[in-house]
Amino acid sequence: MHHIFGHTSPDTDAFASAFALAYWLNAQHINAIAYRLGEPNLETAFVIRHLFAHFTKDFADTPSQLLPYLDPNNPLATLQHGDKIGLTDHNESSQSIANVGDFDICFVIDHHKINLATPHTAYVRISPVGCTCTILYEMFAQKAIAIPPSLAMLMLSAIISDTLNLTSPTTTNDDRQVVENLLKIIGLSHDDKDKFAHAMFMAKSDISHLDARQILLMDYKEYDFCGHKWGIAGIETLNSEQVLARRDELSVMANTLKSDKNLDHLMIAIADIGTKTGYALAYDDAQNTIIAQAFNAKASDDGVFTLSGVVSRKRQIVPALENYYRHTPNNTT
Repeated sequence: MHHIFGHTSPDTDAFASAFALAYWLNAQHINAIAYRLGEPNLETAFVIRHLFAHFTKDFADTPSQLLPYLDPNNPLATLQHGDKIGLTDHNESSQSIANVGDFDICFVIDHHKINLATPHTAYVRISPVGCTCTILYEMFAQKAIAIPPSLAMLMLSAIISDTLNLTSPTTTNDDRQVVENLLKIIGLSHDDKDKFAHAMFMAKSDISHLDARQILLMDYKEYDFCGHKWGIAGIETLNSEQVLARRDELSVMANTLKSDKNLDHLMIAIADIGTKTGYALAYDDAQNTIIAQAFNAKASDDGVFTLSGVVSRKRQIVPALENYYRHTPNNTT
């Protein structure tokens, strides 16, 4: 059995790509099961509800959450040492299950930079596209494996999410073409897609019922920059004012999480989907100095960096921080 999963704090792509890879394997008579390493976020939960409402017959025998839970901190409660695993939408150990190297990594399907060693030759597909599901669509096409409408809808949702409906700087022509092909499978028009995308983004924009910890961990990833451990909490929204209004409690919780997770820094990165404007909360002097230099920005009097056009953690935020540390090798902050 191959055990497939995306990263911790799963977004729609991590969720959909794990499901799609397991489907791709099973279609070739390779036993596989997909898992989630966390609860679906607001957007993903909306997508799942849509799938169950419109493709009920396809999911009649599927658990209500679509994927069973695999505890990333205690994977041996489900897996055994040496089990075959597949990673989607990530390849960094800090974003995966504990002691991922103790397992037999057989598949890695991702659209992020390579930062993982496998014990032996594995099936690795990494491409600089906007979404892992774009790569998976190409894998289906190469094997002439038909994609049912329900899976096509799930994969389309992931691409819409990761590329901000094809408007993010991460979007490629491959993403655009795959979206065209998926729309044909589902039978959706471009207007239908745009309406669905807006509904997805609205679903994840209402954080009024979430506490500060839930908001920061909703789309959270960890990175190592030249020995400096960073957490980056991504918040994509159509209502940045609602998020910024809670900056005090988010800042307090960020300090708590930084201590709990033994981080050097935790960046709160807000992306306004509508205006394509990024924001970062200026709540820590040492971190403020780094952000100011890395992004050539200045914090406002109310403690907010405005990062014009910075809406992608993968393509814009992480490279800027990597570049900062690359050019300040003696930096100890």
